[in-house]
Amino acid sequence: MYCPQCGSSLPEGATYCTQCAAVVSPVDHVVKTVGRATREVIRTTGDALDRAARAVGPTVDRTVAAVRPAFEQTSRALKPVADDVGRAAKDVAKSVKPAADKVIQVTKEAADKTAKAVTPAVEKVAGATERAAKNVREKAQRKRQG
Repeated sequence: MYCPQCGSSLPEGATYCTQCAAVVSPVDHVVKTVGRATREVIRTTGDALDRAARAVGPTVDRTVAAVRPAFEQTSRALKPVADDVGRAAKDVAKSVKPAADKVIQVTKEAADKTAKAVTPAVEKVAGATERAAKNVREKAQRKRQG
């Protein structure tokens, strides 16, 4: 590969001539230039983020150290409240249990009484249905025979 401007021999992949500084391949030159610029932006951005993290780190550490006692104190203050709420919930459950048991008992009794009351009627209807089905079968049989 040779420089189009001065004719010097160029290494493979060169984007400009080392003798006259002419751009050899504008597309390759742009791609390489953008690549270099992108790498530089990434590097400088990373460096800036590292500096910012180092600068903010002590402030965050001081803030956490300052706030931690308040969180711990709040936690200690809320523990008795949480314990009281737990005990109250257990008391409510204890006081509701007898009423719930009574509701279950009354519901069972009502179901038993209902079943006992409707059983004769259901048996009567079942018998009538059975007789009607028997009559239908007999009529169907007579029609086939006669």
